[in-house]
Amino acid sequence: MLRALASLVIAVAAVIAGAALAGNLGAVFALALVVLLALAVRLLFARFAHAMFRAGRMLEARRYYRVLAAAAWRRGRRAAARVSIAATYLGEADYPRGAAVLATIDPAELDATTRAGWLNNRAYAALRGGATGAAAQAALADVRAALALVADVPAVLHTEALALAACGDDAAAIAAWEALWERGGLSPRLDAERCDDLAAAWERRGEPAYAADYRRRAAAAAPRAPWRGADPPSPPVGAELGVEDVGA
Repeated sequence: MLRALASLVIAVAAVIAGAALAGNLGAVFALALVVLLALAVRLLFARFAHAMFRAGRMLEARRYYRVLAAAAWRRGRRAAARVSIAATYLGEADYPRGAAVLATIDPAELDATTRAGWLNNRAYAALRGGATGAAAQAALADVRAALALVADVPAVLHTEALALAACGDDAAAIAAWEALWERGGLSPRLDAERCDDLAAAWERRGEPAYAADYRRRAAAAAPRAPWRGADPPSPPVGAELGVEDVGA
C-alpha cells in the first residue's frame, strides 16, 4: 500500500510539473485532479478486493480484481490482478478454473513476489486437484522456485509439504508441517488446513489416533473449509501472494 501511495504522489507531481512547464495552470489542476481520482479509485478497489478475499467472499473479490485488471495501464499490473482472480477460484475449490487462469499469465510480466504467488498457486491448484507422479514432482519444483523468491512464507512452506506428500514422502511432509507449526505465525485458516493434511498423512501411515486428533482440530477451526469440498469457501493458503499490494 505504501508503494502504491508513493506512485500516486509521483504521478500527480509529474502531471503538475509538465502542465506548469507548458504554462497552462488551469490544465495543471484539471489533470492533477483526474490522475488523483483515478489512482484513488484504484487504491480503493484494491483495498475492497483484498478485504473481500480475506473474508472468504470470493465472488465479490473477483469482481473487484476484474475491474483492477481492466483498468490497469501496465501489463504487469494486469497480470498481477489476474493472479488474484485465479486465487479467488482456488478459494472456491474450483482448481481447474484457477489453473486455467494461471496458465494464461506470462510469469515474465510479474515482479518477484507476485511471480512467487503464481508459482505457489499453480502448484497448489495441481496438488489439490490430485496431482501424482510427474505432475506432483512438477508442483514440488514450482513451490521450491517460489520459496527461492520469497523464503520462509508459511503458506508456501505449507504447499511444499503438500507436494512432498503427493510425491509419496509422508514422513518429510509430516516433519515439514510440524516445523511450520513450531515456527509460529500461522493464521487459523492455515493451521486448520495443516491439521487436515496432517490427518490424511497420519492415516496413510496407519496411525488412526493421530489422524482423528488432527481432524478434530481442523474441523473445530474451519468446519466448512473449501479444501474439504464444503461451502461457503475460505481463503486458500498462499493466494495472497498473487495480490500486488499485499504480502511480502
